[in-house]
Amino acid sequence: MVSRKIAVLGGGNGAHCMAADMKLKGHTVKMFEFPEFKHNMQRVFDTQTVIAKGAIPNAVNGVAKLDLVTDDIDAAVSDAEIILLVCPAFAHEHYAEALKGHVNKDQIIVTFPGAFAALVIKKVFGDAECPALADANNLPYDARILEPGVVTCFGRTDMNIGYFPATCKEKWHDILLDALFPFQRVYESVLESGLSIVNPAWHTGSCLFNVSNIERPEFTFYLYQHGWTPSACKLDMVLDQERKDIGAALGYDLHPVEDFGKMEPHNYTWEELYRAGHGDIALTPICGPNDIWNRYLTEDCPFGLVPWASIAEVLGVPVPMTNSCIDIYNVIHDKDWRKEGLTADDMGLTGMTRDEIVKYVRTGEK
Repeated sequence: MVSRKIAVLGGGNGAHCMAADMKLKGHTVKMFEFPEFKHNMQRVFDTQTVIAKGAIPNAVNGVAKLDLVTDDIDAAVSDAEIILLVCPAFAHEHYAEALKGHVNKDQIIVTFPGAFAALVIKKVFGDAECPALADANNLPYDARILEPGVVTCFGRTDMNIGYFPATCKEKWHDILLDALFPFQRVYESVLESGLSIVNPAWHTGSCLFNVSNIERPEFTFYLYQHGWTPSACKLDMVLDQERKDIGAALGYDLHPVEDFGKMEPHNYTWEELYRAGHGDIALTPICGPNDIWNRYLTEDCPFGLVPWASIAEVLGVPVPMTNSCIDIYNVIHDKDWRKEGLTADDMGLTGMTRDEIVKYVRTGEK
Protein backbone atom coordinates (compact mmCIF):
# COMPACT_ATOMS: atom_id res chain seq x y z
CA MET A 1 0.00 0.00 0.00
CA VAL A 2 1.20 3.50 -0.92
CA SER A 3 0.80 6.05 1.87
CA ARG A 4 -1.51 8.87 0.75
CA LYS A 5 -2.50 12.31 2.02
CA ILE A 6 -6.15 11.98 3.01
CA ALA A 7 -8.72 14.44 4.33
CA VAL A 8 -11.76 13.08 6.19
CA LEU A 9 -14.67 15.51 6.28
CA GLY A 10 -17.39 14.96 8.87
CA GLY A 11 -17.83 14.48 12.60
CA GLY A 12 -20.25 11.57 12.94
CA ASN A 13 -19.97 7.85 13.57
CA GLY A 14 -18.71 7.01 10.10
CA ALA A 15 -16.23 9.89 9.92
CA HIS A 16 -14.67 8.97 13.27
CA CYS A 17 -14.27 5.36 12.20
CA MET A 18 -12.97 6.41 8.76
CA ALA A 19 -10.34 8.75 10.20
CA ALA A 20 -9.12 6.06 12.58
CA ASP A 21 -9.11 3.40 9.88
CA MET A 22 -7.17 5.52 7.38
CA LYS A 23 -4.56 6.49 9.97
CA LEU A 24 -4.17 2.91 11.18
CA LYS A 25 -3.61 1.90 7.55
CA GLY A 26 -0.59 4.23 7.48
CA HIS A 27 -1.91 7.31 5.65
CA THR A 28 -1.44 10.96 6.57
CA VAL A 29 -4.89 11.94 7.82
CA LYS A 30 -6.48 15.32 8.45
CA MET A 31 -10.01 15.50 9.85
CA PHE A 32 -12.40 18.42 9.38
CA GLU A 33 -15.61 19.49 11.08
CA PHE A 34 -17.48 22.78 10.64
CA PRO A 35 -16.89 25.35 13.43
CA GLU A 36 -20.55 25.32 14.45
CA PHE A 37 -20.36 21.58 15.22
CA LYS A 38 -16.89 21.56 16.74
CA HIS A 39 -18.28 21.26 20.26
CA ASN A 40 -19.63 17.79 19.45
CA MET A 41 -16.10 16.45 19.06
CA GLN A 42 -14.09 18.84 21.22
CA ARG A 43 -12.13 15.97 22.75
CA VAL A 44 -10.92 14.94 19.29
CA PHE A 45 -9.85 18.53 18.58
CA ASP A 46 -8.04 18.66 21.93
CA THR A 47 -6.27 15.30 21.66
CA GLN A 48 -6.03 14.97 17.85
CA THR A 49 -6.88 11.32 18.52
CA VAL A 50 -9.66 8.87 17.73
CA ILE A 51 -9.86 5.53 19.55
CA ALA A 52 -11.57 2.74 17.63
CA LYS A 53 -12.82 -0.33 19.46
CA GLY A 54 -13.48 -3.26 17.14
CA ALA A 55 -16.34 -5.52 18.15
CA ILE A 56 -15.26 -8.38 15.88
CA PRO A 57 -11.84 -9.45 14.56
CA ASN A 58 -11.90 -7.63 11.19
CA ALA A 59 -13.31 -4.37 12.58
CA VAL A 60 -11.34 -1.14 13.00
CA ASN A 61 -9.42 -1.34 16.26
CA GLY A 62 -6.67 0.86 17.68
CA VAL A 63 -5.56 4.31 18.80
CA ALA A 64 -5.22 6.70 15.86
CA LYS A 65 -3.18 9.85 16.41
CA LEU A 66 -4.32 12.05 13.52
CA ASP A 67 -2.05 14.52 11.73
CA LEU A 68 -4.53 17.38 12.09
CA VAL A 69 -8.06 17.96 13.36
CA THR A 70 -9.32 21.31 12.16
CA ASP A 71 -12.32 23.51 11.40
CA ASP A 72 -10.40 25.26 8.59
CA ILE A 73 -11.48 23.70 5.29
CA ASP A 74 -8.43 24.94 3.38
CA ALA A 75 -6.03 23.51 5.97
CA ALA A 76 -7.82 20.17 5.73
CA VAL A 77 -7.96 19.73 1.95
CA SER A 78 -5.38 21.96 0.25
CA ASP A 79 -2.68 19.27 0.00
CA ALA A 80 -4.89 16.18 0.16
CA GLU A 81 -4.78 13.69 -2.69
CA ILE A 82 -7.99 11.97 -1.59
CA ILE A 83 -10.88 13.76 0.15
CA LEU A 84 -13.34 11.48 1.92
CA LEU A 85 -16.72 13.06 2.59
CA VAL A 86 -18.44 11.05 5.33
CA CYS A 87 -21.67 12.73 6.37
CA PRO A 88 -25.46 12.53 6.06
CA ALA A 89 -26.86 13.33 2.62
CA PHE A 90 -28.49 16.55 3.83
CA ALA A 91 -24.99 18.00 4.36
CA HIS A 92 -23.67 17.29 0.85
CA GLU A 93 -24.65 20.66 -0.60
CA HIS A 94 -23.23 22.50 2.42
CA TYR A 95 -19.91 20.71 2.02
CA ALA A 96 -19.91 21.40 -1.72
CA GLU A 97 -20.29 25.12 -1.05
CA ALA A 98 -17.49 24.98 1.53
CA LEU A 99 -15.15 23.08 -0.81
CA LYS A 100 -15.71 25.24 -3.88
CA GLY A 101 -12.55 27.24 -4.56
CA HIS A 102 -10.43 25.15 -2.17
CA VAL A 103 -9.90 22.06 -4.33
CA ASN A 104 -8.45 21.29 -7.75
CA LYS A 105 -8.78 18.91 -10.68
CA ASP A 106 -5.89 16.71 -9.51
CA GLN A 107 -7.77 15.59 -6.39
CA ILE A 108 -10.71 13.25 -5.91
CA ILE A 109 -13.69 13.60 -3.56
CA VAL A 110 -15.22 10.28 -2.51
CA THR A 111 -18.54 10.40 -0.66
CA PHE A 112 -19.76 7.72 1.80
CA PRO A 113 -22.59 7.00 1.21
CA GLY A 114 -22.87 8.82 -2.11
CA ALA A 115 -26.63 9.34 -2.48
CA PHE A 116 -26.07 11.28 -5.73
CA ALA A 117 -23.53 13.53 -3.99
CA ALA A 118 -21.28 13.80 -7.06
CA LEU A 119 -24.12 15.28 -9.12
CA VAL A 120 -24.99 17.71 -6.32
CA ILE A 121 -21.34 18.78 -5.93
CA LYS A 122 -20.92 19.27 -9.66
CA LYS A 123 -24.02 21.43 -9.88
CA VAL A 124 -22.82 23.60 -6.97
CA PHE A 125 -19.35 23.95 -8.54
CA GLY A 126 -20.74 24.89 -11.94
CA ASP A 127 -17.85 26.10 -14.07
CA ALA A 128 -15.42 26.26 -11.12
CA GLU A 129 -12.46 23.86 -11.11
CA CYS A 130 -13.73 20.51 -9.87
CA PRO A 131 -11.91 17.38 -8.70
CA ALA A 132 -12.82 13.94 -9.91
CA LEU A 133 -15.84 12.71 -7.96
CA ALA A 134 -16.88 9.29 -6.72
CA ASP A 135 -19.86 7.97 -4.78
CA ALA A 136 -19.80 4.80 -2.68
CA ASN A 137 -23.12 3.05 -2.17
CA ASN A 138 -22.77 2.64 1.57
CA LEU A 139 -20.84 3.48 4.70
CA PRO A 140 -17.89 1.09 5.03
CA TYR A 141 -18.57 0.40 8.72
CA ASP A 142 -21.36 -0.38 11.15
CA ALA A 143 -20.19 2.08 13.80
CA ARG A 144 -21.41 4.16 16.73
CA ILE A 145 -19.63 6.80 18.82
CA LEU A 146 -19.37 5.33 22.32
CA GLU A 147 -18.14 8.50 24.02
CA PRO A 148 -16.29 11.62 22.81
CA GLY A 149 -13.28 10.50 20.81
CA VAL A 150 -14.17 6.79 21.04
CA VAL A 151 -16.00 4.89 18.31
CA THR A 152 -17.16 1.27 18.35
CA CYS A 153 -16.87 -0.56 15.02
CA PHE A 154 -19.32 -3.48 14.93
CA GLY A 155 -18.08 -4.65 11.55
CA ARG A 156 -17.21 -3.74 7.97
CA THR A 157 -19.58 -3.47 5.03
CA ASP A 158 -18.82 -4.48 1.45
CA MET A 159 -19.08 -1.53 -0.91
CA ASN A 160 -19.35 -0.61 -4.55
CA ILE A 161 -18.37 2.68 -6.18
CA GLY A 162 -19.24 4.90 -9.14
CA TYR A 163 -17.24 7.74 -10.70
CA PHE A 164 -18.14 11.12 -12.17
CA PRO A 165 -17.43 11.44 -14.92
CA ALA A 166 -17.40 7.68 -15.33
CA THR A 167 -14.26 7.97 -17.47
CA CYS A 168 -12.15 9.09 -14.47
CA LYS A 169 -12.23 5.50 -13.23
CA GLU A 170 -9.18 4.91 -15.43
CA LYS A 171 -7.01 7.23 -13.36
CA TRP A 172 -8.41 6.69 -9.89
CA HIS A 173 -9.80 3.22 -9.34
CA ASP A 174 -6.55 1.34 -8.74
CA ILE A 175 -5.40 4.13 -6.40
CA LEU A 176 -8.58 3.89 -4.32
CA LEU A 177 -8.43 0.10 -4.23
CA ASP A 178 -4.94 0.32 -2.78
CA ALA A 179 -5.55 3.21 -0.40
CA LEU A 180 -9.10 2.63 0.82
CA PHE A 181 -11.10 -0.57 0.40
CA PRO A 182 -11.51 -3.58 -1.88
CA PHE A 183 -14.59 -2.21 -3.67
CA GLN A 184 -16.59 -5.17 -4.92
CA ARG A 185 -17.96 -3.54 -8.04
CA VAL A 186 -17.60 -0.40 -10.14
CA TYR A 187 -20.95 1.04 -11.21
CA GLU A 188 -21.45 2.36 -14.70
CA SER A 189 -22.07 5.81 -13.21
CA VAL A 190 -22.77 7.74 -10.01
CA LEU A 191 -26.43 7.65 -11.01
CA GLU A 192 -26.39 3.87 -10.76
CA SER A 193 -24.52 4.24 -7.47
CA GLY A 194 -27.16 6.61 -6.06
CA LEU A 195 -29.95 4.26 -7.06
CA SER A 196 -28.01 1.50 -5.30
CA ILE A 197 -27.94 3.13 -1.86
CA VAL A 198 -29.34 0.28 0.19
CA ASN A 199 -30.85 2.16 3.14
CA PRO A 200 -34.12 3.61 1.76
CA ALA A 201 -35.33 0.15 0.75
CA TRP A 202 -33.77 -1.43 3.84
CA HIS A 203 -34.89 0.80 6.73
CA THR A 204 -38.27 2.09 5.54
CA GLY A 205 -40.39 -0.99 6.22
CA SER A 206 -39.11 -1.40 9.76
CA CYS A 207 -39.35 2.33 10.52
CA LEU A 208 -42.84 2.97 9.12
CA PHE A 209 -44.41 -0.21 10.48
CA ASN A 210 -42.86 0.42 13.93
CA VAL A 211 -43.10 4.18 14.24
CA SER A 212 -45.24 3.90 17.39
CA ASN A 213 -42.45 1.96 19.13
CA ILE A 214 -39.86 4.43 17.85
CA GLU A 215 -41.88 7.24 19.48
CA ARG A 216 -42.36 5.47 22.85
CA PRO A 217 -40.13 7.19 25.43
CA GLU A 218 -40.20 4.22 27.81
CA PHE A 219 -39.16 1.69 25.15
CA THR A 220 -35.63 1.25 23.81
CA PHE A 221 -36.15 0.25 20.21
CA TYR A 222 -33.70 -1.94 18.29
CA LEU A 223 -34.47 -1.94 14.57
CA TYR A 224 -33.17 -5.42 13.79
CA GLN A 225 -34.35 -7.02 17.02
CA HIS A 226 -37.82 -5.48 17.32
CA GLY A 227 -38.63 -3.95 13.96
CA TRP A 228 -37.29 -6.39 11.40
CA THR A 229 -40.58 -8.24 10.91
CA PRO A 230 -41.99 -10.22 7.98
CA SER A 231 -44.36 -7.39 7.04
CA ALA A 232 -41.55 -4.85 7.15
CA CYS A 233 -39.47 -7.04 4.85
CA LYS A 234 -42.36 -7.35 2.40
CA LEU A 235 -42.71 -3.56 2.17
CA ASP A 236 -38.98 -3.20 1.61
CA MET A 237 -39.19 -5.69 -1.24
CA VAL A 238 -41.79 -3.58 -3.07
CA LEU A 239 -39.67 -0.44 -2.67
CA ASP A 240 -36.65 -2.33 -3.90
CA GLN A 241 -38.51 -3.52 -7.01
CA GLU A 242 -39.63 0.02 -7.86
CA ARG A 243 -36.04 1.20 -7.51
CA LYS A 244 -35.00 -1.63 -9.86
CA ASP A 245 -37.59 -0.45 -12.39
CA ILE A 246 -35.98 3.02 -12.40
CA GLY A 247 -32.58 1.46 -12.90
CA ALA A 248 -33.85 -0.74 -15.74
CA ALA A 249 -35.13 2.35 -17.57
CA LEU A 250 -31.54 3.66 -17.52
CA GLY A 251 -30.02 0.33 -18.50
CA TYR A 252 -28.81 -0.63 -15.00
CA ASP A 253 -29.19 -4.04 -13.38
CA LEU A 254 -29.61 -3.13 -9.71
CA HIS A 255 -29.35 -5.58 -6.81
CA PRO A 256 -28.10 -3.59 -3.77
CA VAL A 257 -30.36 -5.29 -1.21
CA GLU A 258 -29.05 -8.67 -2.31
CA ASP A 259 -25.46 -7.41 -2.18
CA PHE A 260 -25.84 -6.00 1.33
CA GLY A 261 -27.83 -8.99 2.60
CA LYS A 262 -25.50 -11.48 0.90
CA MET A 263 -28.34 -13.01 -1.10
CA GLU A 264 -28.39 -14.22 -4.68
CA PRO A 265 -29.38 -11.40 -7.10
CA HIS A 266 -33.06 -11.22 -8.01
CA ASN A 267 -36.07 -13.20 -6.86
CA TYR A 268 -35.12 -13.26 -3.17
CA THR A 269 -37.91 -14.01 -0.71
CA TRP A 270 -39.04 -12.12 2.36
CA GLU A 271 -37.80 -15.06 4.44
CA GLU A 272 -34.29 -14.60 3.03
CA LEU A 273 -34.46 -10.85 3.66
CA TYR A 274 -35.66 -11.47 7.21
CA ARG A 275 -32.69 -13.75 7.89
CA ALA A 276 -30.32 -11.15 6.39
CA GLY A 277 -31.33 -8.57 9.02
CA HIS A 278 -32.73 -10.21 12.12
CA GLY A 279 -29.91 -11.82 14.07
CA ASP A 280 -27.07 -10.47 11.93
CA ILE A 281 -24.04 -10.21 14.20
CA ALA A 282 -23.09 -6.72 12.97
CA LEU A 283 -26.62 -5.25 12.83
CA THR A 284 -28.65 -6.64 15.73
CA PRO A 285 -26.58 -4.97 18.53
CA ILE A 286 -27.19 -1.49 17.07
CA CYS A 287 -29.72 0.44 19.14
CA GLY A 288 -32.30 2.73 17.58
CA PRO A 289 -33.82 4.66 16.05
CA ASN A 290 -35.50 5.98 19.18
CA ASP A 291 -37.11 9.12 17.78
CA ILE A 292 -38.69 10.03 14.46
CA TRP A 293 -35.94 12.55 13.67
CA ASN A 294 -33.28 9.85 13.41
CA ARG A 295 -31.45 9.77 10.08
CA TYR A 296 -33.01 6.37 9.32
CA LEU A 297 -36.15 8.42 8.65
CA THR A 298 -34.98 11.96 7.94
CA GLU A 299 -32.25 10.89 5.50
CA ASP A 300 -33.76 7.84 3.85
CA CYS A 301 -36.94 9.65 2.80
CA PRO A 302 -35.78 13.09 1.52
CA PHE A 303 -32.43 11.89 0.20
CA GLY A 304 -33.39 8.36 -0.86
CA LEU A 305 -37.04 7.87 -1.70
CA VAL A 306 -37.57 11.45 -2.89
CA PRO A 307 -34.72 11.48 -5.46
CA TRP A 308 -35.76 8.01 -6.65
CA ALA A 309 -39.30 9.27 -7.22
CA SER A 310 -38.05 12.49 -8.83
CA ILE A 311 -35.81 10.61 -11.28
CA ALA A 312 -38.69 8.21 -11.97
CA GLU A 313 -40.90 11.17 -12.86
CA VAL A 314 -38.32 12.48 -15.34
CA LEU A 315 -38.12 9.02 -16.92
CA GLY A 316 -41.85 8.29 -16.78
CA VAL A 317 -41.49 5.24 -14.52
CA PRO A 318 -44.39 4.59 -12.08
CA VAL A 319 -43.36 4.17 -8.43
CA PRO A 320 -46.64 4.18 -6.44
CA MET A 321 -45.34 2.56 -3.24
CA THR A 322 -42.32 4.86 -3.10
CA ASN A 323 -44.61 7.87 -3.40
CA SER A 324 -47.00 6.45 -0.79
CA CYS A 325 -44.16 6.06 1.71
CA ILE A 326 -43.04 9.63 1.03
CA ASP A 327 -46.61 10.79 1.74
CA ILE A 328 -46.58 8.95 5.09
CA TYR A 329 -43.20 10.42 6.02
CA ASN A 330 -44.61 13.86 5.18
CA VAL A 331 -47.40 13.27 7.72
CA ILE A 332 -45.07 11.88 10.40
CA HIS A 333 -42.64 14.79 10.15
CA ASP A 334 -45.15 17.51 9.25
CA LYS A 335 -42.93 18.30 6.24
CA ASP A 336 -43.12 18.40 2.48
CA TRP A 337 -40.09 16.25 1.81
CA ARG A 338 -40.59 16.56 -1.94
CA LYS A 339 -39.78 20.26 -1.60
CA GLU A 340 -37.10 19.93 1.08
CA GLY A 341 -35.45 16.76 -0.19
CA LEU A 342 -33.13 16.05 -3.10
CA THR A 343 -34.69 16.31 -6.55
CA ALA A 344 -33.64 15.68 -10.13
CA ASP A 345 -33.29 19.46 -10.49
CA ASP A 346 -30.80 19.55 -7.59
CA MET A 347 -28.79 16.97 -9.53
CA GLY A 348 -28.91 18.95 -12.74
CA LEU A 349 -31.03 16.36 -14.54
CA THR A 350 -34.30 18.14 -15.30
CA GLY A 351 -35.05 19.01 -18.88
CA MET A 352 -32.88 16.15 -20.12
CA THR A 353 -33.91 13.06 -22.04
CA ARG A 354 -33.02 9.59 -20.88
CA ASP A 355 -30.16 9.39 -23.40
CA GLU A 356 -28.87 12.84 -22.43
CA ILE A 357 -28.80 11.82 -18.76
CA VAL A 358 -26.88 8.64 -19.54
CA LYS A 359 -24.34 10.62 -21.62
CA TYR A 360 -23.93 13.29 -18.90
CA VAL A 361 -23.13 10.85 -16.10
CA ARG A 362 -20.70 9.01 -18.37
CA THR A 363 -18.81 11.98 -19.80
CA GLY A 364 -19.65 14.95 -17.57
CA GLU A 365 -20.82 16.83 -20.64
CA LYS A 366 -24.33 18.13 -21.30
